[in-house]
Amino acid sequence: MNAMELLASRRSVSKLKEPAPGDDVIDRVTRAALRAPDHGALRPWKILLVRGEARAALGEIFVGSLLRRSPNASDGEKDRERNKALRSPLVLVVAATIKSSPKAPEIEQMLSAGAVMHGLLLGFQAEGFGSVWKTGAPTYDADVVRQLGLAATDKLVGFLYVGTPAEEPPAMPRPEPSAHVIDWKG
Repeated sequence: MNAMELLASRRSVSKLKEPAPGDDVIDRVTRAALRAPDHGALRPWKILLVRGEARAALGEIFVGSLLRRSPNASDGEKDRERNKALRSPLVLVVAATIKSSPKAPEIEQMLSAGAVMHGLLLGFQAEGFGSVWKTGAPTYDADVVRQLGLAATDKLVGFLYVGTPAEEPPAMPRPEPSAHVIDWKG
C-alpha cells in the first residue's frame, strides 16, 4: 500500500483482540513515527508501552482519575473505567515532553507529539494491525501524568489502543476537501 492509499484508508478500529504487534513491528512503527516534524530537534515525545499485566495497573490509574472527578462513582462506572485499559492487548501512551525553547513554544511541541501519535496509528495500520486514538478525562489529569512516571510539565496526547481487528470497522463518511480547503486570495 502506498502512502496516499494508507492516508486515504485510515480508520479507527475500536474492537481489538490478540495478537498485539510483536517487538519487531513496534520497533519499525516507532522508528517511522519518530520522524515527525520537530522544530528545533527537541524530540519532545515519550511513548510508554503498556501490555500484559501493566494494563490492569493502568486501569486502576483510570479508576483513581474517575474518583477524583466523581467521588461517588458507582461500581459499574468504576468497572467501565478499569476495563478501558483492557480493550486492546497493547496500549501506547504518548506524551509531549515539553522543553523550554526560544524557538518552539509548547503548542508546537504538542503538535509534534500529536504527529507522532498519528504516525503510530498509520504505521500499525500499514503493518496490518488496528488501532484507535482515545483521550478523555484521564488524558488531562495531572495525577495520571505523575502516576505514569512522567514529569509534571509533560502533557498526554492520548492513548493508542492497538491489536488485531476483531471485526471490520463500519465505513465512516469522509470529509470533502471543499468544506475545509479555502483558496485564500489575500
